Amino acid sequence: MGSVRFGMRRGAVAAGGVLLSVVLVGCSSGSAEQNEDSADTTTGGSTSSASSGSAIPNPKDATAVDVCELLPEDAAAQLGIYPDGRKSENDVSAPGTYRCTWENEDFVSVSLSPVQGRSLDTYYEHESDYVDFERITVHGYPGVRSNKIKPMEAGSCGMHVAVQEDQLVQSFATVSHDEIGSADPCALAKKALRLSLPSWPAAE
Repeated sequence: MGSVRFGMRRGAVAAGGVLLSVVLVGCSSGSAEQNEDSADTTTGGSTSSASSGSAIPNPKDATAVDVCELLPEDAAAQLGIYPDGRKSENDVSAPGTYRCTWENEDFVSVSLSPVQGRSLDTYYEHESDYVDFERITVHGYPGVRSNKIKPMEAGSCGMHVAVQEDQLVQSFATVSHDEIGSADPCALAKKALRLSLPSWPAAE
């Protein structure tokens, strides 16, 4: 992605960043990928077992590498986005933490953001606050989507997966403006997790 093209998209990316910040404050969102990941999705299970350390047999540490290394180049290619990401601070929702955003010329984007010191209980305990809520799993790791705005109407979706008892990684995706209402942003958000999570380093 050239610097000229990146500069042309700066305004749209900034606007997306505002939306991302709002979503990061208290939600993860999205509808599970209907085909490939349908077996990875669950709406049952107890809060305690889903968020306990015992539910994460092979903990990962997404903070052990630079945030823009969380999405491998081959994963970006499969998602249809450019492999070079842009790092920015989560200054509203989690000061001192960072996200990386990858996108394409149509403003389809995916962001990944690890958050230390937060568990899935943060979302489970406030399920009634969300218009869109579902417990999910990705490669056996428990997660949740919890939107206050319907993803298909917003054209954006975020979801969290727990890679440690107290470490979550959010995947946030947006579809192009022309595809709002027809393309599922949650399928993109979950696919990003499914393709990238195996490459994240194991927790020490």
